[in-house]
Amino acid sequence: MVQTCTKCSRANPVEAVYCYFDGFVLGGHARNGGPVAVGAQAFANPFVFPSGRKCRSFDELALACQEDWAAACDLLHQGFLETFLGGLGRTDLALAAREAARFPDRDRGLDQLLGKLPSNVLAEPKLRVEPLEINLGTLPPGVERQFDLHLDNQGMRLLYGSVTCSESWLALGDTSGASEKHFQFQHEVVLPVHVFRDRVRASSKPVEGRLLVESNAGAITVVVRAEVPVKPFPAGSVLAGAMTPRQVAERARDKPKEAASLFEKGVVADWYKDNGWTYPVLGPSASGLGAVQQFFEALGLTPPPKVEISEQAVTLQGEPGEQLSYSLEIRAQEKRPVYAHASSDQPWLEVGRPKLNGRVATINFAVPSIPNRPG
Repeated sequence: MVQTCTKCSRANPVEAVYCYFDGFVLGGHARNGGPVAVGAQAFANPFVFPSGRKCRSFDELALACQEDWAAACDLLHQGFLETFLGGLGRTDLALAAREAARFPDRDRGLDQLLGKLPSNVLAEPKLRVEPLEINLGTLPPGVERQFDLHLDNQGMRLLYGSVTCSESWLALGDTSGASEKHFQFQHEVVLPVHVFRDRVRASSKPVEGRLLVESNAGAITVVVRAEVPVKPFPAGSVLAGAMTPRQVAERARDKPKEAASLFEKGVVADWYKDNGWTYPVLGPSASGLGAVQQFFEALGLTPPPKVEISEQAVTLQGEPGEQLSYSLEIRAQEKRPVYAHASSDQPWLEVGRPKLNGRVATINFAVPSIPNRPG
């Protein structure tokens, strides 16, 4: 027959009163007016801190480490705690001290050892976060905001973990910030949180982000809310006052000639950017009515025209250093404007700006100087 220690889960003889491995009173004995808990039992010789503080029991040793953390880290790292625990005959704790001293982080190593001492005087770490909800109100354009997140340890020992942001417009740190920040502390820490207005998408509804605080004392979620109203399209054009991309499309459909220049000159793209939206048109803007059609196609409001390209492959030939040029034509099969752009994946091949003319787009490209590379 054996009995199991509730502290270390190791087996002991049935007649034992104390656990052979950690000294804790085994089940049932303490309820009968049994002996004093091992954490309060006096050492044969006290452990003395550099400050002169004497520790006569595991309880006193645990409290001294908690209250003089830096000195305790040094004593652990220099091997004094391992030697003392070995001298008590506690080879298990001496081995734990040796492993803790080798831990890459000194603070975490000490906390690891404190968790193995046969003492109950140190409360487990307890996380408290303030505030749990943050309402930033209306975020004005071009203004960066910041608030502080306060983390407190309402228990004892070491509290460690990380904070992560769910949205790109929230960032942690003292400078430009990051999406994740690690922490560890005994008492409290303050983390600055940056709010980047230019990364927030404008909306008729409040935007919401979350900060997830995960630690060895549990997890807490902080909710951040803000108002980012839509900036209407600037006055002075047929698109003035539009509040959504669909409204822009409807007004451009009704008056395409008047709206074309706004797309061609990038005014619509700038309005998208001011509201934190992604402009759907990829590549350079077309000209004339093609710019309006380009926008409609990017939104999926109209299918693109079928086009033909004058050449599927082009072979040029010349002497090293010679200049060569060529033109490609892209032609719509139906009576609709066509737009096109091209890029090169070789440094010796340059592509010019496309020339758009109704149903035909011309792309000129050149080899300014043929490289001295046969083939």
